[in-house]
Amino acid sequence: MRPDFLKGIRFTDLTWAGAGPFGTKVFSDFGAEVLKVETMSRPDPVRLGGPFKDGVAGTNRSGYFASRNTGKKSIALDLKQAEAREIALKLIAQSDVVSNNFGPGAMERLGLTYDQVRAVKPDIIYLSMPMYGEDGPLSNLLGVGMTIAAVTGMMWMTGYGNGEKPLGPGTHFPDHAANPYHAAFAVLAALRHRRLTGRGMKIDLSQVESTGNFVGTSIVEAATHDREPEHTGNRSRRDAPHNVFRCAGEDAWCAIAVESDAEWLALAATIGRQDLASRADLRSATGRLAAMTELEAAVGAWTAGRGAVEAARALQTAGVPAARVSSARDLVEEDTQLDARGYWQRIDHPELGNAIYTSPPFRIDGERLELSRPPLFGEHTEEVLTRLLGMDRAEIAALAERKILA
Repeated sequence: MRPDFLKGIRFTDLTWAGAGPFGTKVFSDFGAEVLKVETMSRPDPVRLGGPFKDGVAGTNRSGYFASRNTGKKSIALDLKQAEAREIALKLIAQSDVVSNNFGPGAMERLGLTYDQVRAVKPDIIYLSMPMYGEDGPLSNLLGVGMTIAAVTGMMWMTGYGNGEKPLGPGTHFPDHAANPYHAAFAVLAALRHRRLTGRGMKIDLSQVESTGNFVGTSIVEAATHDREPEHTGNRSRRDAPHNVFRCAGEDAWCAIAVESDAEWLALAATIGRQDLASRADLRSATGRLAAMTELEAAVGAWTAGRGAVEAARALQTAGVPAARVSSARDLVEEDTQLDARGYWQRIDHPELGNAIYTSPPFRIDGERLELSRPPLFGEHTEEVLTRLLGMDRAEIAALAERKILA
């Protein structure tokens, strides 16, 4: 399915790194024209951060950059130069949204504040995504995915307690889930509001507040009971066995999550422990929690003699939630469900070759959205400046000669 749902919407996209570009990619995947403004004087860090095709570094060889910028158009503009900023304002004047996820003060230094942008495009939708938001006592602080996970409590939650070092989720939730999708929802709502009222607006998205929504019930417990929830690792405070168990093979594991009495009886039967199934003290969650160590030893002894796929399949057949702990390679090479649903898409790229990309996680009327190729650096500069600003090749060449387009 060709993605034309948002055809006619245009972004001047100043975002970089992870969260911002993923948020605007949602729009380019649906057919919006996203003009990614970037410069080699301060390049997008994911262009230079890899992972690179065949391990060979290069501006256009980062798989991470490609995955977060499908369907966009790259415009080379060094916004530190006044003439480049004038061009950016002209592009903004023909756009619906201008987006950035820079640190505090960056848009002021560039002369691209909301008021300055609104002067050339009164109904603009202006998305700003700083770590803490644009006001408050900490608004001048910088942050990245790991520090956002730390300050929101997410890193504390994923630790094992007992004085052990916290084990954070890296950048995954802040950069790849909470912030890009909350930003996209806010922009969609603003576009709808503008269509109804004719008014643009400024969206001040705090990445800390956004990620805080992913912390879940821990915040509720702290607020309602005045206590911190205990660290449980992969265990549950409500039922057992509920953990990750080692299986036969190198670094092979199976996640098992018993959450009802019926699932417990099915698990006990599957692992051949009718003696445990018949015990009165294990017929309730309270009893199983009290005997957690004993039950985990019994389950672990059973999984140790089986491969992770075999163990998970046997338990699933019996009605017990279980799954192999998969690596990224397992997902790409062996996950028959993702393959059957056409989740992986291949896109030809001049430097990355025929590479695999993840699809948007849904079908529409039974069809996948067809992704478009991510851009090479500056690939669309001439085309966009000609089409939108009416420049001719001589003008563009002169700008390039003066390093305005760099």
